[in-house]
Amino acid sequence: MIALRFRKEAEADLRDVVSYYRDVAPEVLPRILDDIHHALRRLQDYPQLGAAVEGRSFRRIVTLRYHFKIAYLIEEPFLTVLGIFRYQDRES
Repeated sequence: MIALRFRKEAEADLRDVVSYYRDVAPEVLPRILDDIHHALRRLQDYPQLGAAVEGRSFRRIVTLRYHFKIAYLIEEPFLTVLGIFRYQDRES
């Protein structure tokens, strides 16, 4: 299992997700976080799981249930999370 580390931007993205859903749909927040954490655990076990992004050095995966994008780099011995965001919010 590869170790995770988060760029400051990814940490801020996750805080933004929590803040937004705490305000608009607090009952859904635990399921959203579970969806994101499930994807991160899968990436720790299978770092190549995400799709390579053409012309870029990073990969991305979309969470199964709530369709958040997770952009990441494989930098042995770490998997570096670059960003976590709603699928429709921005392109990577």
